[in-house]
Amino acid sequence: MDRIVIPGIPLRAHVGVTVEEREAAQEIVVGLVLRLDLAPAGVSDDLHDTIDYDAVCEVAKETVEGDAFHLIERIAARVASAVLAAFDVKQVDVRVEKPGALRGRGVSYAAVEISRERNG
Repeated sequence: MDRIVIPGIPLRAHVGVTVEEREAAQEIVVGLVLRLDLAPAGVSDDLHDTIDYDAVCEVAKETVEGDAFHLIERIAARVASAVLAAFDVKQVDVRVEKPGALRGRGVSYAAVEISRERNG
């Protein structure tokens, strides 16, 4: 299956286990891999035969910035659901990085990766 890769979308999210963590928006980074058949776009050279990358980024932004979360796992699940609902893709892989998660331990970030498929 073909893939569209959109790595490293910088976003701001209210995310954290404690109320203090969720008070101010924090930097997170969302990466996406969309799995679909890109053969029609390869032949037609027409945007209507593929997925608009900017529209995908906007769906991710609206999903992340429109709510508050305790866990980046929940962010990943919500982004996956939103992408599957908005676009004709067979599968989406989502990676969410939280750069500040382990700063006190000298670790550059914590991340989760999930894969979700279209039902039916």
